[in-house]
Amino acid sequence: MQSQQKAESDLLRVYGRLVSLTLILVILAVIGVNYFSTVPQLAVRNLELEHTRFLNVLAMVRSQWLSLGKPQQMRLNWEVFNEQSTNSEQTFVLMGVQGWPQPSQFDEQGCQALWQQLMGQDLAENTLMGAYFSKDNSCRYRSQNGDSIGYQLNSGRVIFLTSS
Repeated sequence: MQSQQKAESDLLRVYGRLVSLTLILVILAVIGVNYFSTVPQLAVRNLELEHTRFLNVLAMVRSQWLSLGKPQQMRLNWEVFNEQSTNSEQTFVLMGVQGWPQPSQFDEQGCQALWQQLMGQDLAENTLMGAYFSKDNSCRYRSQNGDSIGYQLNSGRVIFLTSS
């Protein structure tokens, strides 16, 4: 009789562990689904912040352009903070007749270079793709989820579009 009771207690212990493991897996699945459903929202929020930052940089560059007497190109200074040191990078940006920053060449590479000049970082770090549209003379920076920031080179107008 004792061996039957021992077998039953072992079976109950295994059953209890199986129920506990199933419960933990269900909890982890719920947490995982909730986490991965918020990732696209975080990407949109990041692009919203880049949009605001882009607007501020454009306003600053244009106001400096006006205060410096409307030069054809301007020097921008960026402070780059690494773990070890702080470097100052200088870059020149071409200015349009109306005072808006222009790419050095009107194609995809020119728009990507313009983003790097104005924002102080490469597009690869932000997972944005730059493209040039000749029909409205604009650069468009699109994220992986389809949201985009459009910059019209003639008017300085910046448009933030969401895919949803």
